[in-house]
Amino acid sequence: MHDALSLLRLYTEWGVDTAVTDHATDHRQSGAGAFRLPPAHAPRTPAPQPARTAAGAANSTAAGRTGAPIPPPQYHPHTGDGTALPSLGESIELARQAAAQATTPDALHHAMEQFGACSLRGTAMHTLVPSGPPNAPLMLIGEAPDADEDRSGVVFSGLCGTLLDTLLAPLPLERDQLALATALPWRPPGGRPPSDAEQRICLPFLQRAITLLAPRRLVLCGRLPTTMLLGAGTTPPRRDWAVLELPGHGSIPVIAMRHPLQLRASPTARREIWQTLMMVMKTLRDTP
Repeated sequence: MHDALSLLRLYTEWGVDTAVTDHATDHRQSGAGAFRLPPAHAPRTPAPQPARTAAGAANSTAAGRTGAPIPPPQYHPHTGDGTALPSLGESIELARQAAAQATTPDALHHAMEQFGACSLRGTAMHTLVPSGPPNAPLMLIGEAPDADEDRSGVVFSGLCGTLLDTLLAPLPLERDQLALATALPWRPPGGRPPSDAEQRICLPFLQRAITLLAPRRLVLCGRLPTTMLLGAGTTPPRRDWAVLELPGHGSIPVIAMRHPLQLRASPTARREIWQTLMMVMKTLRDTP
């Protein structure tokens, strides 16, 4: 009985509302039809062959007798029919175009919701849109969405949000005064690290969000936003402000900080976080 109740509780947490159906359904692929590769048994259209001459037929017959390998027909997936993935370059360009056309945060959210060239959108529960007032003194950019953020659709929610509130409590800053964002709009399946390709596809949306919200300074919370915005080979600016050049926006001061979840990691992590926050607050006080 206890096992049955535990299983029922698990189903409830997962949102299961149908126990048995007539046909098996893989819900992980829900909404991700544009990203399915052609099935292995898909018929292949042979390339047109030139007219066979008597000599060609004789050569083919001879090749069959001698056991010479006959090359298989080449398969070229069709484009534009929803069965083939776009190339990385095409996906990045589509993301740039979609982001550039958005003129408000709401329009950017809509563009991300409708974006079909990143497989993460088909596996995530929500699209996380950056939020906050325009021209905020700070914009905090976190890692990829975690499970709490993906379920709620709210940036810096769950445990992450609780720890952020802990950081802000002794400071003259309120959450609603800040712009908040995640490095990616979608959570990678299972919370795995995002691939380099996924980061490059999502980067235009993050850059456009910064441009639209126009914060005065950026605080990069964690390794992922630092890598995406400053480059993988750049040393994170933890002790002083650096300058980030954004396309169509200009320069903006930026500093890197450990993610709020690192408050639980070690005394060293907590000390580094508070040192960075004190530097940020001093800058805000000294800068009109």
